[in-house]
Amino acid sequence: MQSKYVFLYNFTRMLHKLSIILLFLATYLMPSTALAQKILSIHKADKKETVFGIAKQYGVTIDELRNANPAMREDGFVLKKGMMVNIPEHNPALDNAAPAAKPAPTKQVAKAARPDITIGVMLPLHNINGDGRRMAEYYRGMLMAVAELKRGGKNVVVNTWNVPEEADIRTTLLDKKAAECDVIFGPLYTKQVRHLADFCMNNNIRLAIPFSITGDDVATCPQIYQVYQTPAELTAAAIEQFTANFMDCNPVFIDCNDPNSRKGDFTFGLRKVLEGNNKKYFITNVNNSLESFAKAFSVNHRNVVVINTGRSPELGMVLKKLDELTAAAPQLKVTLFGYNEWFMYTGIYMDKFRKYDAYVPTTYNYDNTSLKVRQMEVDYRQLFGAPMQQALPRFALTGYDQTMFFAKGIMKYGKAFNGSKTQATGTPIQTPLQFEKVGKNGGYKNKSFMLVHFQ
Repeated sequence: MQSKYVFLYNFTRMLHKLSIILLFLATYLMPSTALAQKILSIHKADKKETVFGIAKQYGVTIDELRNANPAMREDGFVLKKGMMVNIPEHNPALDNAAPAAKPAPTKQVAKAARPDITIGVMLPLHNINGDGRRMAEYYRGMLMAVAELKRGGKNVVVNTWNVPEEADIRTTLLDKKAAECDVIFGPLYTKQVRHLADFCMNNNIRLAIPFSITGDDVATCPQIYQVYQTPAELTAAAIEQFTANFMDCNPVFIDCNDPNSRKGDFTFGLRKVLEGNNKKYFITNVNNSLESFAKAFSVNHRNVVVINTGRSPELGMVLKKLDELTAAAPQLKVTLFGYNEWFMYTGIYMDKFRKYDAYVPTTYNYDNTSLKVRQMEVDYRQLFGAPMQQALPRFALTGYDQTMFFAKGIMKYGKAFNGSKTQATGTPIQTPLQFEKVGKNGGYKNKSFMLVHFQ
């Protein structure tokens, strides 16, 4: 049976560059350790395979294979079907080298400093599809956070497992290092949640689930911290933000004639809430004549404009119409209430967002004018040889923020850490978190929500 490879996403280059940082940190923050081997691929063990056979198949020594797979160095290790084996780069210079002399025995051996925190990562980290590439960027952001924590004097250990969609996560959990973690980030796929949640409950490990999943395991697992919020939850939060801030204004809903719009739940839901509060609102169409369009606006109250699409072309049409309207009636006060897709359009419409006092309800704030964000993007490119992907929110910044949130919180509060607003330990650069407990026996759900104001 042909071996199955899972190639890691550019990790050889990443580890080479990152090793420079970690080596520098190691010289004054923690005891000296050997640099990580370059891992070229991962092999899924088949039935009756042996460590010797795998080493021979890939042209590496048994010692190289054992060094790349810490579990193999444990007493009584047995290779089993389905185990994921790291395949390191072979060093030909060692083929004919004489065995290294054993160091003289000493009476006492200094023990390594106990880590301030041990972080586990169980996500797909490969270059096979978009999931792997996105998670690799997320993980790189985590590494940048870890490097910053180490510069601050913290001893942070990171254990990482590549867990693709087809993997049986129970095999990953056989690794003894999994039980040593204080927090595990993952998984990406819903079918892997229950097994990992049970493992975390049995070992008293916090489980931070960073991205979208289905199911309601958080209701029965007190170890889970679920970051993802459902579309229904986000819609309800956006409506709450509107009613909390704009009930004294004149709401104007603009139909942009977008047949593929996905904003109906929000606009219909908001209108229903306004009607329930006996709040009058107006509906107009972007294609109406200027005279007809103007009838929806008030000269006595601030007008809060809501459009029924998040797409850029339709937004551009609305902005052009508002320019015509305010040119003809400069006394009008206009505010836009938008969607988080608008962060993608700041390069085009930033001046308009400021002109029309735009507010965006969102769970993140990618601010490319922030000095911290700009520096992170420069550092990322220098470390990994490529820019961050253009997705929003930025995956690297998400990984950085989430690592900082949990690492600082756990190190400061220990077992009392619950991720609540009162336990905030710093200011995120893009993705804030704020958790609330689910029921009596459940875990925690992220309830963070913002109203970003373009001024």
